[in-house]
Amino acid sequence: MTVDLGTLRLGALLGAPIVISLEAGELLRLESDRGIDVRCESGKIWITREEDPRDLWLRKGESALVAPRGLTLVEAVGITRLRLGHATPA
Repeated sequence: MTVDLGTLRLGALLGAPIVISLEAGELLRLESDRGIDVRCESGKIWITREEDPRDLWLRKGESALVAPRGLTLVEAVGITRLRLGHATPA
């Protein structure tokens, strides 16, 4: 079974990082006008991005910057906890 938690639009709502727990197979849709830092706190997640042929797999302690273009899907592989925050400018 796949549960779509809907689209999380990360604009002004994301003043500070948020932590989300997902069950195996749950799907999170991300859209943002800024880059999003996705960090896997526990478990394993699969990230696929619109118009990007490369998929990402993150395990506990790993993170990735998701560019602010198009739709991003994050799926939990097992019980997973992830942290989402706006990317900090370099």
